[in-house]
Amino acid sequence: MNGVKGGAAAYAGLGKLSKEEIAGKPLSSDRDKRAFLSALILSSGSLIIHGMQVAVTVSTENDTLADAVRAAAKDLTARDCRVERKNKRIEIVIEDALGLLCSCNVLTCDGGVGVCEHIAGEFASGQSSAAYVRGAYLGAGSLSAGQYHLEFSFGRKSIAEDFSAILRGYGISAGLAVRKSRAVVYVKDSEAISDCLALMGAAKTVLEFNSLLASRQMSEHINRQQNCDMHNIDKQIDTGLKQIAFIKDMDVTVLSGVLRETAEARLAHPDYSYSQLAQLLGITKSGLKNRMRRLAAVCAGDGETDREEG
Repeated sequence: MNGVKGGAAAYAGLGKLSKEEIAGKPLSSDRDKRAFLSALILSSGSLIIHGMQVAVTVSTENDTLADAVRAAAKDLTARDCRVERKNKRIEIVIEDALGLLCSCNVLTCDGGVGVCEHIAGEFASGQSSAAYVRGAYLGAGSLSAGQYHLEFSFGRKSIAEDFSAILRGYGISAGLAVRKSRAVVYVKDSEAISDCLALMGAAKTVLEFNSLLASRQMSEHINRQQNCDMHNIDKQIDTGLKQIAFIKDMDVTVLSGVLRETAEARLAHPDYSYSQLAQLLGITKSGLKNRMRRLAAVCAGDGETDREEG
């Protein structure tokens, strides 16, 4: 499988991998393009107003995303965008954008111009809602796979609430938190994150994510098994030492038959588990435990030294 691999670097690389993959997915219809640009602009765009002229700027370091924004805007407006490069960042400027912003439900254009407070109904369901989720993620989203955390950030809480409803419509449970001036919709469950990535069309990222999850779960299982084994070893050693302590307090020469044999075997093998010691003596674990109880009783003066038993 191609892609990022190996520990923390692999988890960190999934965010970049996902955005490259999602940005490269084609948008099939004009409504999908409007939904995509609507989410992108509302989450990360900047409006430039000069008198009656309105322009919008989208800034990114992702060349694939820059190409996607330019292509969608050109298809909807029949005009090319102005592109400016500032170090690693790419500024896509859509000029004379009032009509586009109204059709994308970024601005209200009936009875005065203002920024929309809610996601348009046509973008909240069907295929266009998936395009909206993609735009929101590429605009101001992030993935921290190592911590099972996917989030989308918005400038308006009402937009974030509508966005949460979109995710719920796909069976994806999400929380909402306000951080300073931003409203953040977040997904914490690994299965929900996988579903959300799949919704956005990031099939390769889903495969990488699930592969890393499987590796982590295997590692956690091995660690739990090792911890369990260490606990059992500690318990085994502690049991052996306690038995040796009371056996040493008695005169094993006065014991007869199987009790003497058991006492001498324990003294000779203090680190053996019940299974190992029982196998050495050719008896069951239950039989061994019975003998140990009788030895403890003899040590306490409550048992008999000459009783034969199996």
